[in-house]
Amino acid sequence: MPSAARTLFAILLTACIGTFVFFKFHGIFFATASAVERQVTAVNEDAALGDLNSYAVGVKRREDKAGLPPLPDVSAYTVANVTAMAPAYQPGGKVEIAPMAGVPAAREFIKKDGRVQRLRLAQMDVNPKAIFVQEGHWDLAHLYDEVSKQSKERLLVKQGTKYVLRMPLIVAEKASLTISDKDTDELLLSQEQSTLIANAGQLYILNTKVTGWSEKANKPALFKDKTIYRPYMVDWSGGRLYIAGATVASLGYRKGKSYGISYSSCAPCTDKEPKLPRPTGVIVGSTFTDMYFGFYSYEAEGVAIVGNTYANNAIYGVDPHDRSRHLIIAYNEAYGSGKKHGIIVSRNVNDSWIFGNNCHDNHGSGIMIDRMSEHNVVADNRASHNAGDGITFFESRNNTVYGNQVYKNGHSGVRIRNSYNIRLADNQISDNGSVPVVVYTVRLEDTQPQRNFKEDPYEHKADVDIADDMMKAGDTKPSYKIDGVGHVALSGVHVASGGPIFARHMFSDESGITDNMSAPEKVAVVNNTVPPQKLSAH
Repeated sequence: MPSAARTLFAILLTACIGTFVFFKFHGIFFATASAVERQVTAVNEDAALGDLNSYAVGVKRREDKAGLPPLPDVSAYTVANVTAMAPAYQPGGKVEIAPMAGVPAAREFIKKDGRVQRLRLAQMDVNPKAIFVQEGHWDLAHLYDEVSKQSKERLLVKQGTKYVLRMPLIVAEKASLTISDKDTDELLLSQEQSTLIANAGQLYILNTKVTGWSEKANKPALFKDKTIYRPYMVDWSGGRLYIAGATVASLGYRKGKSYGISYSSCAPCTDKEPKLPRPTGVIVGSTFTDMYFGFYSYEAEGVAIVGNTYANNAIYGVDPHDRSRHLIIAYNEAYGSGKKHGIIVSRNVNDSWIFGNNCHDNHGSGIMIDRMSEHNVVADNRASHNAGDGITFFESRNNTVYGNQVYKNGHSGVRIRNSYNIRLADNQISDNGSVPVVVYTVRLEDTQPQRNFKEDPYEHKADVDIADDMMKAGDTKPSYKIDGVGHVALSGVHVASGGPIFARHMFSDESGITDNMSAPEKVAVVNNTVPPQKLSAH
């Protein structure tokens, strides 16, 4: 990578991590005094709510606001800047066509789970091979020339302004490969030949198209079923994958690290070289459609996903997973996810920013924070017309949500389950199909007995602090529904609804809440008088 490009990337990553440190050590949006000024309603002991609900309402003084966590500057993440980072072709590199066995970066693809069998059949060889870009800086045109010299077989085929890749391609740690509009209008990855691209070095996909392709049908390998093989790309430990100004389509199926575009740690790679950095890169100004997952990550670091379109993908639009961290997911549009959500972070995806996105018309939620993911900021997004909720928190704590527009979703605007220290500020939540904000605890052992609670632990605890939100519900709908919750604090909240503040007639007289929750200097706090140890005992 040129020194200027290395400097740019270092500055961007440092800025992101530096911003997060500021967020972690500053207040979120308000602090409340420790002393309760007065009790304003009687304790509610409605037996219909169950034995985890006994609420009293108090009023506290609202202290000076602390700053909302700042968002990172993403102005340097442009197609032009990423394109400028790609190194030019240099003669003297090394490419070889060799067996995949024994190569750490290839081990995942020759597992005896159907994949090695498929490769053997495609290549008619018991020991499947791949094109290895071992050393040097390559572009697609020069790679084609080199592969054609080494083999008379049709491994990389040129068809006018397009190329067809008909064998797995692996970019090694000491190499880079650029696939761009300078060489091709479109790279087609053959479905029948079990094609894939794995990167452990530097891979650039710039201003061109990459498409999973059925040679038999002579058309894109459109998604039909999760078990049907489709080509895919993965960025391994030590790898840097950059996608800018590209259109990527019809990749991925349901096998490990085979979901479409994946950034993933590589256990065989780190076993050999323990100091390999986590996979990283930038995706900017690109379109992803008919993917199994539009984006997936596993233990990735600092990936920036900025200004992309994720349209009509089979399961998810964007799905960072398992201990990925310091991510930026900003100014993307995610819609038409056929099975699940527009954007989801799940299983210890921490210290990340999700802002400025437009998530609409997805089968599940617009945005979800899931499975012990914490210290994330969800800000200035639009979540609308999703069949599920607008924004959902499942089993995740210490997250901040502000400046979002959440409207016309099929279920609730914001749903918070088994999640605490959730802070909402300056959001507009309106015209959703169910109660605008739902906060509750539930025993997952009863509802999800198949869940691995060692891998996915949780706390039977929920609470939320809400400040300066605008709420609009139907004429008779309540604004909030709570069950088994430690507390709900309301300050500067304005509600446009003819219904009660809380569902199920929790309080016969809500004047103590309504008189104080909209006052800028006060906080109406609904506290659960059930002992905390009983709330969390499950």
